[in-house]
Amino acid sequence: MASAIPLVLSALVLAASPTDEMEDGAILQAQAFLTAANILGAATACDQIARNELSATARQLAALAEAQADNREELAMIDRLLMASAVAGNKALQDGKTDCKTVEASFNRLERIVLQTPIALKRD
Repeated sequence: MASAIPLVLSALVLAASPTDEMEDGAILQAQAFLTAANILGAATACDQIARNELSATARQLAALAEAQADNREELAMIDRLLMASAVAGNKALQDGKTDCKTVEASFNRLERIVLQTPIALKRD
């Protein structure tokens, strides 16, 4: 999971950018949100990650996703995908595909990125 951080970083920057109207930008955004949710899902099973930090990062990620949705249906779809990805991240940890040390390092990077990413509202 730690190798996914550059994707998260670049895609979250794209998510905050008003010039992300290109289809490739939308794909990168989706991948970034799903990767971030995957990390958050795994982080919920690691006791060394503070719950208040996990909650703050999850709230900010949800706000970023909401700012990118065009309507309620799209937001509902995004929410479902984020939840499924979070479950997959938790399962990866349970299945031994990653460990809490790796997850913690990924979460720390993700936290810095997400909490520092301004929420750009969609333009009409």
